Amino acid sequence: MSNDYPVEIDGVTGEVAPLPPQKGQRYRCKLDTLQDVRREMAKVYREARSGITNMQDATKLTWMLQAVSKVIEGSDLEARIKALEERHES
Repeated sequence: MSNDYPVEIDGVTGEVAPLPPQKGQRYRCKLDTLQDVRREMAKVYREARSGITNMQDATKLTWMLQAVSKVIEGSDLEARIKALEERHES
């Protein structure tokens, strides 16, 4: 079984449970496009529904991801407007 995070094995049942990243470990994911942000939001949702991440943390992460998506939308619009203005000036 391949896992990005360390796991904990219950001594009684033998069940394997993933442990969250340790404090100070850097979590990396690509958040360059709205598709990337959507994918990460879906991951947070699945982890919250599965009990891997508590709901309060998932809510905070989702709000942060929404902020990232607004910044991406704004910068995309800015680039499109600039391109239109440059084409209009030519």
